[in-house]
Amino acid sequence: MLKKLVLKDEELDDVVLPKEDVVNLKEGARWMAVVRVHTTRHFGNQPFFQKMDVAWGFAKSWTIRPVEDNLFILQVSCLGDWNRVMNDGPWIFRQMGVMVEPYDGVADPASVVLNRLHAWVQVRGIPPLFRKDDIVRDMAARIGEVLGAEMYALGASGTSFVRVRVKLDVHKALTRVVGLHPEGSERLMFQVLYEKLPKFCDVCGLLGHGVEECEDGVHEQSALQYGEWMIAPMEDWHPNSSGVRMREPPRENFRGGRGGGRGYGAADSRKRPPGATPPRAGKGEAATPGAEGRLMLNDGQGDPSARKNLDIVLAAEKEGAKVGDASPVKPDTKRPRMSGSNSDEAGSVEGHRQEQ
Repeated sequence: MLKKLVLKDEELDDVVLPKEDVVNLKEGARWMAVVRVHTTRHFGNQPFFQKMDVAWGFAKSWTIRPVEDNLFILQVSCLGDWNRVMNDGPWIFRQMGVMVEPYDGVADPASVVLNRLHAWVQVRGIPPLFRKDDIVRDMAARIGEVLGAEMYALGASGTSFVRVRVKLDVHKALTRVVGLHPEGSERLMFQVLYEKLPKFCDVCGLLGHGVEECEDGVHEQSALQYGEWMIAPMEDWHPNSSGVRMREPPRENFRGGRGGGRGYGAADSRKRPPGATPPRAGKGEAATPGAEGRLMLNDGQGDPSARKNLDIVLAAEKEGAKVGDASPVKPDTKRPRMSGSNSDEAGSVEGHRQEQ
């Protein structure tokens, strides 16, 4: 409408902002996001603020204000709180997904597209040969927009899997499997599990409604192609970043002197002081085992006899596997989580936490 107006000279007398002021304003708009709940149902703002206050559990002060019905602007005060909002989801309110996208503080908040839900997914059963970043990302792109991937995540159950951070399109059915077809070989199918999800339909696989709300709500059992079996076991949520470690070569592989002292044997050609143990691969490094080296997965139990050797053997001439911390840790039970069953905790009425 404004484009049709014939403006007067005084209406064209703009307020000019110096560059320094613009820089300061942008600094004040850091860590700002727009938020929407994926639902067509009405809900009160204060109950939403209270529930999310508990779920987010921010360390510093934060503010949230409504822009219009079911559209909010959130701003936090530190990088740690920002990373929590953007990386620890999916966030859930009354069994519905909470969609969050960065906001620059300039554009119309209503113009920000909010149709994707941040989530962690696990792809089970990918052999070590195919656990390469480019291959995994190509497969994960069938699930959603890929934000990051961990090749060797290890859950508390002792299971190793590929873990991917994605943005799920709430207007598309959830992905249950992804396939890989090496030329000249049979097609491989891998199951996709989700680390927590809001309500979704067992018939159409869409987020935001249940099976009884899909069409007329009456469905044959054979029509239920989705379900709770798509949710990863809770003990495997937030797994250790890696369950891979290098096994130390047997003692006889070292050429020791009299009395059994360790030398520089064939198992480790790198020179090191006598008595030093072989260096362990750090997080994000690649391990290249020797001729007799073997990569094993540790299930985290204190008793070595209870550890599960998954017998992952990689040849020395291959590129090697991504490795990281060897000792898995159980999910932090003190960290507040929200799900369809526990999303109604009480919290701050004001939706604003002051720095302690």
